[in-house]
This record gives sequence, C-alpha cells and structure tokens, in this order.
Amino acid sequence: MTLAELVDDYFAHLTLAGRAERTVSHYHAYIRDFLAFAEGRGVLLDEPASRIDRPLIVAYQMDLAERRSADGPLTLATRNLYASALRGLIRHGVTRCDQALPAPDTVVLAKIGDRQTRHMERADFDRLIAALPPRSPTVVRDRALLEVLFATGCRLSELCALTRRRVDLRTREVEVLGKGKKVRGTYLTDESAEWLRRYLDTRRDEAPHLFVSRRTIRRVVDPVTRKRVPVKGVYPVAPRSVQALVTALARRAGLPDDFSPHWFRHGRLTIVARHAGLLAAQELAGHASPQTTRRYTKITSAELRRHFDDAERLERGGRPAAS
Repeated sequence: MTLAELVDDYFAHLTLAGRAERTVSHYHAYIRDFLAFAEGRGVLLDEPASRIDRPLIVAYQMDLAERRSADGPLTLATRNLYASALRGLIRHGVTRCDQALPAPDTVVLAKIGDRQTRHMERADFDRLIAALPPRSPTVVRDRALLEVLFATGCRLSELCALTRRRVDLRTREVEVLGKGKKVRGTYLTDESAEWLRRYLDTRRDEAPHLFVSRRTIRRVVDPVTRKRVPVKGVYPVAPRSVQALVTALARRAGLPDDFSPHWFRHGRLTIVARHAGLLAAQELAGHASPQTTRRYTKITSAELRRHFDDAERLERGGRPAAS
C-alpha cells in the first residue's frame, strides 16, 4: 500500500464512521501538513506507507515544537491536534491495513496542565445584555439569541443549527444535535423562553431555522456548474456573526478581551454543577465522560472553606452552618 492509498483509506474510514464534517476537514489540514514535511524529507506519496518511520515522526514533531508564527510558538494544545491526526493515521495503517508502521503511541501527545476554565457569571451576562443597542433592528433577535445561548449551555455551532421543531416553548425543552450527531435534551429558562417567543412572533417567514440572518442573499455552490452563485433565501444566523456580536458587546461592557460565546456554555454548566451536581451537568453538556465535566465543579476558596468548617462541625457532633 502506498502512502497516498493509506491516506485515502483513512479518510474514507473517518467518513463512513460518521465523524463530523468539520473534524474530517481539520484532519485533512493536519495530515496535509505532515505529508508536506515528509515530502521535504524525500518521502513521496507514491512510495510505500512503511516509509513512515520513527525518525520521520520525531523530526516532524520537533518541527512543530520549533515553529513560530505571528503569535509565537504553537501551543501544546495546537501541537496535540496535529499529533492526534497523525496518530489516527498510523493506528489505521497498523490495525486496519496491516502495514509495517511504528506503534501509534510513537506519536507523542504533550501533557497539558490543568487549565483554568473561563466562564461567565450571572453579573457578566447582565452587563452583556445591558450593552445591546436598544435601537438596533436586530435587538429582539439578539436578546433572544443570547438568552437561549446562556440558558441551554449549547455550543455555538449547536445553537446556530437549532430549528423551530426542536424547541417546545410550552415545556421549555430543547432538543440539541451535538457532536457525533448525538441528540441530547436541555432547557430554556422562563426568561429565555419569553424572549424567544417575542422574537418568533416578529418573524414573517416559514424557514425552519430558529435564528435567521438579516442577509437574504448568499453565494452557494451550484450543483451543476460547481461554481458559487448568489441565491436569495432565508438563511440561519452564522456562527461568525454570533461571535462578532458577542465580541462587540463584551468590548462595550468592559468584559475580558478573550470573552467568547463558549463562556456562555461554561457559565451554565458551572451553575448546574454548583447547585445540582456533576451528573446533572454532564447530562446537560452531553459529555461522554464525567472527567470532561469535572472542571465545571471547581468551587471558590470561600465555598471550600465553608465545606471545610461544616465537616469539622459535623465531626464534633454539631450541625453545618446555614447557607
């Protein structure tokens, strides 16, 4: 099997296995980067896949470690994205294609320390809402969008993909299509349900999308000519538009420069974990492992001190202090 054949078979497998289109696209970019490096070392696509050996892998990962960009060296997290794609390619070659390749764990994944999860508190959300321009033509949509994003704990892509039929305003239930095409349930707060109802009452279209863009013309690929042509229609709001909205409002509200839509998700999961526990937060988040959710259960030093003192009182036969 040639290197080109191995790569083609790997991506065919990812597609058939139902991996998300975005994930496959990113893996394509990472593997292309590796192949370009390999070509520079004299390893060509039409050569046997077994040309991938340990020295080539080590040299490539050293190259990643030494790369510089305008923002400085690649972060460990970014380097791990490249490494995961390469490790997947090698694992596929060894386990499914019976190729004489190094063990997959020859590709080293860097250990990343416990990162501080940035999340939004209720006060931050209130400041963000107060920064909405009252005379904006999209103020009702934007308020509803922010309320739903914070209430549901959705990822940005999940929010933009929501349709009307997946939301029940009467029961405040929301059906989310998440990573790996897994469906999970979440909820609206009373306030977010009310703002969403107000927004939907302003709509005069029959489009299925829950939130729509004001842009009615987009360039889409013609199925016959394969060229992008302008087409008029009602389109869902794009993730980049929500990102731009949140960035502008955060700047106006004096929130941190790195404030992003993902903070809404962190904020909601922190609230649920704080008051309802880890399992409830895990279910709401759609995480397969509680370890992924555990970072949302971190408590403040004041809360930890209260738990510490309560434990001591209980140990001595007393009662915990009132909350």
